[in-house]
Amino acid sequence: MSTGQRIVLETTGKIRIESVELPRPGPRDILVRTRLTQVSAGTEVNAIRARRSGAPLAEVADLPLGYTSVGTVEAVGPEVTGLAPGDRVLGDGPHASHWLVTQTAPGSEDAQASERGLLPVPDEVDDASAAFAILGDVALHAVRRAQIAIGESVAVHGQGVVGLLALRLARLSGAHPLIGVDVVDERLRVSKLYGASHVVNATSQDVAAAIHAATLVPRRFAGVAAAGLEPTSGADVQIHATSRIDVVPQILQAAGDRGRIVIAGATAAWPDPGPTVPLSLDVLLRREISVVGSYETGVAASHPYWPWSRARNHATVIDLIRRGELDVRPLISHVVPYRDAPAIYDMLAAGGEGWLSVAFTWTE
Repeated sequence: MSTGQRIVLETTGKIRIESVELPRPGPRDILVRTRLTQVSAGTEVNAIRARRSGAPLAEVADLPLGYTSVGTVEAVGPEVTGLAPGDRVLGDGPHASHWLVTQTAPGSEDAQASERGLLPVPDEVDDASAAFAILGDVALHAVRRAQIAIGESVAVHGQGVVGLLALRLARLSGAHPLIGVDVVDERLRVSKLYGASHVVNATSQDVAAAIHAATLVPRRFAGVAAAGLEPTSGADVQIHATSRIDVVPQILQAAGDRGRIVIAGATAAWPDPGPTVPLSLDVLLRREISVVGSYETGVAASHPYWPWSRARNHATVIDLIRRGELDVRPLISHVVPYRDAPAIYDMLAAGGEGWLSVAFTWTE
């Protein structure tokens, strides 16, 4: 039987590359040969840091990494429809030379319960750009949960890949002013490139004060002051897209009356429940602030009350890239052979400086 390669996270937190036997496709299976995989700076790096710190997650067995892959269909089972060998596709395959996808039977309960599968990639979209559809789905869902209206002020805390994508999507939704918050100046430079009207470095600025200054209503609408109305400030919408939980109190302080806060950043590696932070219920009550989570719970398939399934979000992001409205090239810092994975993960686990989006190539 043929063999392939995959990247594995050991219980000690070390990374190794191991050989695996390739499965033979069953009647409804699709075997994909990987061209490129993208690293999740949230889920994967949190897991590595947790294991290296001796957190409870370290007791779990060795873990294959990755859930974003672009590849070419190599073989299909006799009952597969719509795909053929040679097709270039996007899917949630791991960091491995191959991955296997089972196509659900048309009309089956499985097909109704999930739309996960393989998305054909247009010729106009290269591999490294197409990979952003998966994390783009995370950002897009957060923006949808925020229900941004044209002219609303938006602050995005955390300018990693998900945060920058959320900031750009908020810009496309008509947000203004639009504020990027991070501790790395290079990431804030990309924030400006993506349409941020203001950027805040949390290591040198008072984040809440900077957001209130940027959103002061008389500065935006001169007629408010002329009418003798009291000036107001604070962000209409804020998106938390960082692994840090200690920033939540300042996000609350930065909110405007009836402000909406969307928590999209992973604060721990599953199944660790993560840290907690106290929130003032009195502030939430008196200022009518809303705090909602963004995890795409129960939205694998479209339904009348929420049509934006993951599959539809993936296709939407790919189309935005294809049309040139979402240029992801400024987000790409490293595209390296998969054999460089151990050194790359050491860099990612060390902190946020010197990298943004990392991808592994699997073509020899």
